[in-house]
Amino acid sequence: MRKLDRLISRAEEVLIGLLILSASFILFANVIARYVFNDGFAWAEELVRYQIVWMVLLGASVAARQGIHIGIDILRRFSPPLMAKWIELLVHAVSIAFCLFLVVYGFQLTEQTHRFGQVSSALQAPMWIVQLAIPVGALLMGIRFTQHFFRTLLGREQASAHLDQIG
Repeated sequence: MRKLDRLISRAEEVLIGLLILSASFILFANVIARYVFNDGFAWAEELVRYQIVWMVLLGASVAARQGIHIGIDILRRFSPPLMAKWIELLVHAVSIAFCLFLVVYGFQLTEQTHRFGQVSSALQAPMWIVQLAIPVGALLMGIRFTQHFFRTLLGREQASAHLDQIG
């Protein structure tokens, strides 16, 4: 399981890096084309916008993995240890439920868009590919919140965080 987790983590980080790199290159090339040659690429801004959508949703999974998601930190800090653990479990459970909601409705939206054959205006690319970022990102986030939930439940959250910082 640990190897699969590392593989998914690495894939997220590599994909985000490639998206940032290609978006930067596309925007730079479009600026040069627009201001040097007086003719930009009509599709560039749209493609970068869709790349940002994917970056944000994949980045949310990375944030969930690193434990930097929104939480009720002040309640946990000033609560007795047992109550703090229950608050942490509740926050993770609500996060998992929200991610499950996003996965289900994201797939429904993606499937409906695919069925209708909606395409983007400039690229004429299938919009379901862009919208697929919602359920994919939510699924990855849900996996991360589930990992945190069980680590907290088993009392391994602090040890795991310490090992992540060392390794």
